[in-house]
Amino acid sequence: MRLLAESRGRALWAEEREFGATAALWRLADRLRLVEIIDRHARKRRQGASVGEYMLLATINRAVDPKSKAGLAEWYRQTILPRLLPLPPEALCSQRFWDHMQYLDEAALAAIEADVTRRLVEDFHVDLRALFYDTTNFDTFLCSESPSRLARRGHAKSKRTDLRIVGLALMVSWDFHVPLFSRVYEGNPPDSVTFSKVLDDLVARYQMFQERCARITLVFDKGNNSGDNIEVLDRSPYHVIGSLVPAQHQDLLDIPLCKFRSLEGPLFEGMRVVRTEKEVFGRRRVILVTRSQALLRGQVRGIRQHLTKKLRALRDLQRRLQRSYQPGWPGKPFTREGLEKQLASLTAGQYTSEFLWARVRESDGRLAIEFGTDHRAYRRLKSRVLGKRVLFTTNPNLTDDEIVFGYRGRHHVERAFREMKDPCFIRFSPAFHRTDAMIRVHALHCVLALTLMSLLHREVVTAGVAISQRRLLEELKRIREITNYYPAHSEEDAGLGGRPRAERVLTRLSPQQEQLFRILELGQFEAS
Repeated sequence: MRLLAESRGRALWAEEREFGATAALWRLADRLRLVEIIDRHARKRRQGASVGEYMLLATINRAVDPKSKAGLAEWYRQTILPRLLPLPPEALCSQRFWDHMQYLDEAALAAIEADVTRRLVEDFHVDLRALFYDTTNFDTFLCSESPSRLARRGHAKSKRTDLRIVGLALMVSWDFHVPLFSRVYEGNPPDSVTFSKVLDDLVARYQMFQERCARITLVFDKGNNSGDNIEVLDRSPYHVIGSLVPAQHQDLLDIPLCKFRSLEGPLFEGMRVVRTEKEVFGRRRVILVTRSQALLRGQVRGIRQHLTKKLRALRDLQRRLQRSYQPGWPGKPFTREGLEKQLASLTAGQYTSEFLWARVRESDGRLAIEFGTDHRAYRRLKSRVLGKRVLFTTNPNLTDDEIVFGYRGRHHVERAFREMKDPCFIRFSPAFHRTDAMIRVHALHCVLALTLMSLLHREVVTAGVAISQRRLLEELKRIREITNYYPAHSEEDAGLGGRPRAERVLTRLSPQQEQLFRILELGQFEAS
């Protein structure tokens, strides 16, 4: 009877916590010494949780299950973090978080990022042969009276012109788009202006990189071009691969297609190029004009979609004009000047303006419109302009294949931006933070979350597991920790309301989850 009384019996209740993703990211943050780096630049006395620990919680949350700072405490309790980093409930309210973030001014944030980058280069050996730079913007929901100067109305990529936006400049590595530089900026200046403001910092980064890589190529798109920017890069140790606006180089577009040659290999299927030299931005440079069948198909598809909308709008305007001469028309009569303005707006647009035409005519005192497409002009556009890019480089030793392959690598930074805009992943937006200091801190822990996830994906793929980053995160999040609570050991303890006994176990792992568990060394985080 005594032995039966001491048996576990039926569990009183069970708790489930997220284990796999949290443990994997915690391990990488520890290897990166993230908390140590942040605390080194945050001047807070040693009392309670440190600034670095708060930033680590926010960073892991951004990668695993993005929440507002008000929801951070509830998410924390649903993970294994209370065991890894025990904190009292009052320490996790949003006000305590922002109280600690006040120790991080703009200079401290820049120093933290520089130290993290140095660790990535020296200890994680990130591939530096090609670096990719680009900018994007994120929506905020700040009102016009908000004191933030970073959030501005401008040309939003989301087309939400009613919202104030914040810009982010980012430079990532070739392998797994690991962030090596970031800068938050006002949402309304052109890309070339932003590029000019960060060039000094990018050159300073080179001094950090050169011990690990002798030749570094910086790749960016044509939106960052300006004479001053290219001049600065010419004086810097970077090699450059960039692109030019084709319409500004008509002589290059006039090169006949018979002079193009096809690139060999499965990576360049449907790609033809012609190499030449031309003086651009004050120097004679290597120019590579490319024509891609994939780009051509995409542009033709986009032109057809826009043309369909424009023709529909023109037909609608034509019908309304005809009805305006019928009795009982409720609106104002159309004027020739007003019609011409509408037609100019409807026929405008990239490429469509080359072959779509519309005009106003007058017959028997009535106005009418005519419109159509010039098929000869469209065929000329298709053979001369569509599918082409004009690339340039400051390194004449690069082959045609290397130039094309290098410029195509811009998808690494574009993928980084997509992940930061994913509503179920890092999710930079919507940013509700009212001040510039809050926005900069928010941006940093989003970039740090991207850094940890990129390193995690890199480690798994390098170990031989072919898996996408999204699938990797999903598989890790399915590794859960179950805590079963049983009655106290003895009748005497149970009668006195003794503390229930806890037993922790992981959910059953699939073969792939077992493989990830082993590669990422997650066994060290199992409760004893």
